[in-house]
Amino acid sequence: METPGDYYGLFDASPDAEDAEIRSSYRAGFIGAVILLVLIPLAAAVVTRTQVDFTPTLVAQEDIMLSWVAQDATDRKTFLIGDYALTFSSRAKQSGERVAVLNVKAVTGEEVTVHGQLGYPIPSADFGVGRLDPRAPDSQVIFTTYSGGEHCCTRITVLQLMDGKWKRVDLGAWDGDPLVEFPQDIDGDGVRDIVLKDDRFDYAFAPYSESFKPPRIFNIHHGKAIDIGHAARYDALYEADMNKALAGCMKHKNTACAAFVADANRLGRGNWGWRLMLANYRRSTDWDFPTKCKVPLVKDVCPAGHTEQFREFPDALEWFLAENGYTNRLGGALAHR
Repeated sequence: METPGDYYGLFDASPDAEDAEIRSSYRAGFIGAVILLVLIPLAAAVVTRTQVDFTPTLVAQEDIMLSWVAQDATDRKTFLIGDYALTFSSRAKQSGERVAVLNVKAVTGEEVTVHGQLGYPIPSADFGVGRLDPRAPDSQVIFTTYSGGEHCCTRITVLQLMDGKWKRVDLGAWDGDPLVEFPQDIDGDGVRDIVLKDDRFDYAFAPYSESFKPPRIFNIHHGKAIDIGHAARYDALYEADMNKALAGCMKHKNTACAAFVADANRLGRGNWGWRLMLANYRRSTDWDFPTKCKVPLVKDVCPAGHTEQFREFPDALEWFLAENGYTNRLGGALAHR
């Protein structure tokens, strides 16, 4: 029996078709064919992330995160979301490991295929469709895959259709499960914000189990991921995180003190945060603090003989925050001891 995926080409518009009414007609025809060909009750539309055994083709809504897990090497499923058909399958690499493969096809015909990352024994992916860039005429696709391993790693990719071509925006790999929900507009400016945790703080000042990590915030703009976390409109988010970190810093946890001062700098209160940190950080520790390179890196590597190992927490923290962009906001410069 033919599936809706087999009929998708019947509703392809010319890549040059820009008229909104024409696009709507194609999309309406596409969805109509799906409804006629596949008996999928409307009640089956997914409203939260789930890993139930879907039928081969499913109509789902935008602005939610969904999951796909390969049931076997031949498993293949198509999700119809907005103006896109997202087809998931898996492929064996030269190592013999299988990875998730996503093919996205727009109602206007443009296609792109991306592969997930190696490492996790069962090919799987989390994904969602929605308007991350409000200036763009089309929605974007979020595709994340997990590598497995201790404290690692979910790679986040955003696919954006621009001028008739797909643009791949790589946000890198992040600890754990960083996008449980589809991004929301947290500051009320009409743009959805991708809110993550700053993994650069992992292992910098203490073991992973003691880590405190301030937020990192990204917007998608014209095919690029913009780190927008320095903007004052996110103060409420940093205020909440700072108060949580302060409670840990008062218990003499260096990782909490580091996150606390970082948040304070985001809020323009760096001098105040620095004084509180000096009064509460743990002075006696056997942890190896970050290492500074005293000359420019050569192919991302510090030349031999040019490293400096910090021995005191305040010295390491002052360099670390400057190196990672936490001391640039007006009024947020660190006070010298």
